[in-house]
Amino acid sequence: MIEKQNEDGFINIIDKTTDVSLEALSQVLEKETELDNSESQKIVDTISSTIEVIAENFDDLQQSKAQGTSRTEWLKEKLDDTIHKHHIAHTEEFIGEIKDSLKESNIQIGREVFGTEIDISKPLKSEQYKDLNKTAIVNDFQEEIKTNTLLGAVIFEQGKISVDETHKEIKAVKEYFFTKLDAPQDKQFKKAISTATVIAQKNQLLPKQLSDKTPTEISIIVDKGVTAAKVAYKVAQGDLSPIDAVEYTIDRNVAILNTIITETTTRIGGEVGTKVGATLGSVFGPAGTIVGAKIGRQVGKVGGYAVGQMIEKGVKTVASAVKSVASSAWSGVKSVCSSVGSWVSSWF
Repeated sequence: MIEKQNEDGFINIIDKTTDVSLEALSQVLEKETELDNSESQKIVDTISSTIEVIAENFDDLQQSKAQGTSRTEWLKEKLDDTIHKHHIAHTEEFIGEIKDSLKESNIQIGREVFGTEIDISKPLKSEQYKDLNKTAIVNDFQEEIKTNTLLGAVIFEQGKISVDETHKEIKAVKEYFFTKLDAPQDKQFKKAISTATVIAQKNQLLPKQLSDKTPTEISIIVDKGVTAAKVAYKVAQGDLSPIDAVEYTIDRNVAILNTIITETTTRIGGEVGTKVGATLGSVFGPAGTIVGAKIGRQVGKVGGYAVGQMIEKGVKTVASAVKSVASSAWSGVKSVCSSVGSWVSSWF
């Protein structure tokens, strides 16, 4: 839970990081923590590259879809490239690690957030990544992502922006919501909020669930959270239909899935072992999903009263649309959850 004084401290840090250039972020990080110049610069570089890779993956997916390539084909091509480039010999273990981590993330959200076992995942018939089975595997990954998107939307729906007059409106935050989705300014904004989150982490202002997250993981969690808030705002404004919002969010999450896979294999090489799964769990599991939603709401709070109200309205519309799109998953969740809201609120 973020206590009031910690919440105020986090907002003050957001004000500082969103008011400077990318080049100055490391200086703010150094000043606000016990990190030295070299460590601070390394963290900001990591944050920057992670946000850039997510954007590149998402843009590439959108361009491919515009040219008639399905999301399934896009992800399959990316997995093919990764396996070939990094000479991943044990593909069954690699595929199994991804599947198990996505599945376990959803199960853990059920267990830790909703207080019950949610296992609506279907087992892979085969983990052999070849021939027609490639498509079956990628489709299965997407189903896990859809379920995770559903759970994330429900979590966001249950939270409250609780806009109050004690927090000043931060101009850069307000402008983030006013610009279009994926505006050129979005990447810089996400880098600034990610840096603010690392500072808050180092100063123990955030929930303990975020204490062991790497700068890469924090960047992805922040990207998910503030993007969700902006999507909700755009839906409430009428700039984006609820169904388009769902499709957009699933696309973002698939792009993030590929980002985690490519980032981990690039850093470690073909013998990735459990490293891919660990990062997937950090981002798509309860800590990443819940804290991401909390950060999105915190950002919305300092975008001004009108922005906060629109986000509050939009998250409910988006959640309703996600439940409709992922109807089978939502039926499974409802069948085992007697009360959703109480478990979500207990985290905050």
